[in-house]
Amino acid sequence: MKPTILITRSKYDDAMEYLFHYSEEIIKTAEGKNFKVLDLCRPRLTKENFTAMIKTNNPSLVVFNAHGTQSQILGDKMGGSEEVLIEENKNHNLLDSRIVYARSCWSAKSLGKSCKDGCFIGYNVPFIFLVEQEHSATPLKDKTAKTIIEPSNLVVISLIKGNDAQDSVKKSKALSKKTMLKLLDMNNEQETSAIITCLWSNMEGLEIIGDENMKIEQ
Repeated sequence: MKPTILITRSKYDDAMEYLFHYSEEIIKTAEGKNFKVLDLCRPRLTKENFTAMIKTNNPSLVVFNAHGTQSQILGDKMGGSEEVLIEENKNHNLLDSRIVYARSCWSAKSLGKSCKDGCFIGYNVPFIFLVEQEHSATPLKDKTAKTIIEPSNLVVISLIKGNDAQDSVKKSKALSKKTMLKLLDMNNEQETSAIITCLWSNMEGLEIIGDENMKIEQ
């Protein structure tokens, strides 16, 4: 049986639009490794569909690209406001016993600690990145955003390639450090300082909760 990955991709604002497009690399990598990919995006990105996909397909890996809080992970905008996909003490048990990566602000602060018998990888701070306004309509051409987002993509790509959670996070942080050192050698101090700040914050805020040795059975 193919391993299954469920990935959420909303795109109702600039931040989500960028993560929507940068997640394409994750999807291509998973398909190349013969994963079954459940790509949940508009108009199907609802709590009802998310819940049904979890229960029907039992994905080994769940990846969120989402806004969130310490206790919630959000989906798409429905009727003018974001629909809550996962909420602590209500339906967080849907994430139990599997690997979860939440590219979502604050997700590891409280919600991740409530999930049981699996591994939750998320951020105990806001996940942040910068964009170049001239590429707002073409996110994949935005070199600044790419520099900051790539280490976060590597967490999932490493998991898909068979590494455990601990090694996947280590690889992500190593790439962040390598990139920061490279940026320090550049001349544009103001620009590189802002990028380094984002990389550092995301790296320091990235946290593993649960079984650090968990990996996807392939």
